[in-house]
Amino acid sequence: MSSETLIIVVGGDYLAYEICREILKTAGQRVALIWKHEDERAARLLSQTVARLGTDYPHTFAHYNLDPSDTANLREAGLEPPGASEQQPNYCLVAVSQDDRLNLRVALLARDINERARVTIRQFNPVLGHKIQEGLKYNCTAISPAAHAAATYAASAVDRSCFYALPFPTLETLVARVVHRIDRNATEGHAAGGLFGFCERAARDFGIDGMTIEQAEAHVRARVVAVDGGTPYVCHGEEEHPDRALIEAPLAAEARVVVFGPSAHVKGTWPSGEHSRRVEWDLRVGASMRDLRVALRRTEPILRTVFGAGAVLYVLFAIFFASILKFNWLASFYYVLTTMTTVGYGDVTPCHDCAVRPLAFPEVAGMLVAMIAMIVGITLSAVFTATLTSSLNAALVRRTRGIRRIHRSGHVIVCGAGNVGSLVIDYLRELGEDVVVVEKNPDAILTELARDRKVDLLTGDATNDETLAYCNPENAKALIGVTNSDTSNLEVALGARTRTRTHGSGEMHVVLRIDDLAFGASIKRHFGIASFSTTELTAPTIAGLARFESTRGRFSIFPHSEFRRTFQLAERYQGVENSPPPAPPERPGYKVRWIPLYVWREGGTGKGVAVPVHKFDGDVRPGDRLLFMVPLDQFTQYIDHE
Repeated sequence: MSSETLIIVVGGDYLAYEICREILKTAGQRVALIWKHEDERAARLLSQTVARLGTDYPHTFAHYNLDPSDTANLREAGLEPPGASEQQPNYCLVAVSQDDRLNLRVALLARDINERARVTIRQFNPVLGHKIQEGLKYNCTAISPAAHAAATYAASAVDRSCFYALPFPTLETLVARVVHRIDRNATEGHAAGGLFGFCERAARDFGIDGMTIEQAEAHVRARVVAVDGGTPYVCHGEEEHPDRALIEAPLAAEARVVVFGPSAHVKGTWPSGEHSRRVEWDLRVGASMRDLRVALRRTEPILRTVFGAGAVLYVLFAIFFASILKFNWLASFYYVLTTMTTVGYGDVTPCHDCAVRPLAFPEVAGMLVAMIAMIVGITLSAVFTATLTSSLNAALVRRTRGIRRIHRSGHVIVCGAGNVGSLVIDYLRELGEDVVVVEKNPDAILTELARDRKVDLLTGDATNDETLAYCNPENAKALIGVTNSDTSNLEVALGARTRTRTHGSGEMHVVLRIDDLAFGASIKRHFGIASFSTTELTAPTIAGLARFESTRGRFSIFPHSEFRRTFQLAERYQGVENSPPPAPPERPGYKVRWIPLYVWREGGTGKGVAVPVHKFDGDVRPGDRLLFMVPLDQFTQYIDHE
């Protein structure tokens, strides 16, 4: 069999095009894109993209304007049964259309033609994707782009230096999190692992300037991956090749450092006061008083009338009994209160032995007025009970589905609670953040979280400035816009920043989901707001999954400097043989250079723990889940066309 690989990509959106481009950056692979658009505008975009890819990669890219759900068309694209030719390439199918059913259908058709073909499919529901992956068993990976991107949105909100994040161990943690969202009895730490992220800052911003690498890792409780382009810990196959000079030298304050580790640890390493918003108590009290005045104005007029009349009658009854029965003022008010509330202790009465002797006029008048006071008291008690019940119910409804002012500080505002937003909320709760959610149509699970006081839910349109004002953005840590509309996310961000600037709260940290890459670049250029695209975060990962099921991401560190390097992130299970990461098929016997990060090690009680590793021998054991980075510059034919 040839060492060349034919990768057939099915899809006609930005994600499919970016996947093709990412795959074509590496040598030894040909790409065949199969898609046919009926819409004229989409067809024009497809034609323009195909033309650019054809110009950049004339010998390794081809487009077939055909229906991918036809077996004959898959064969025309180059997919053949095993043994059909002597120099048959390795086959991979990447089905990433927006139709989950079509993706599954094409994957099954490809397996009918060649059961050895590797399959990577896009599935909206990560739980269903996991079931499909388990059902096909051999050489198949299902991925949800939205679920994959949610980790980075959450981690970058709590730490603005984070540029890529993932749950570890990846697949098991993600599926467990989605499954347990519907379990109200699940504990807060229901997922097997936690959220891990890559962060780039100056050494002084980590608080590690003047420390050695070993001391720095102990301080941040995470792995130091790179310093100014240098990597302190590198392996060549089983062999360790540490940079001793870099490891032992103290870190300069301005040195650019990339750290990878649990987001819960790394987010707390910013210098004291960074990203915090101080809330003055007088402002809080003033806001509470304003809310009280608003609440009083909103009460029913008839309710105010009834309670006002009750208060007047209470005073008149007290004056009457003090005047007619000669009670002192304290006893008079006490007697009226016990009478109107129907408590009636009997220690103070309008007369004594009333049943066995003639009554004087003051005693008769006192008894008649006392009966009237009882009736008035019962009426007021009924109205008060009904009002209190109604108010408590209204408060519960407002908490779960209403609009109210949020009196929090240091919270994270999440606008949009769809497939991406719901996972972002779960990640933030796992990190111990206070979460305020703005969603037009909250689902039952989100409503339950609000009812259990695990999140603050505001039902409304986040693009409405009044709705956003209720979220107290002046005192928020960050805002995440993850609705399905790029323009809505931008509108939310601009509204929040305008409000925080108006109130003198400084520049608000904003994380946006912008799926259109060109639009995201324009937003950053003109508004200075950085955004993450689901396509940008997921396309490199899917491109890697087309070849290796262990791929968990692809990204660059120090992207805007001379130290820029691109890495592929991978995760693999260490079997009994406990071998290091293997070489690609086109380079048999090659000792791959790789950077160890963490292993997930199961304990005797069935619970696992993430352990940082620096070398292979002695650090990595059979049964571990190994997470590592592979520098792509070691493959000489890798070309970055960006």
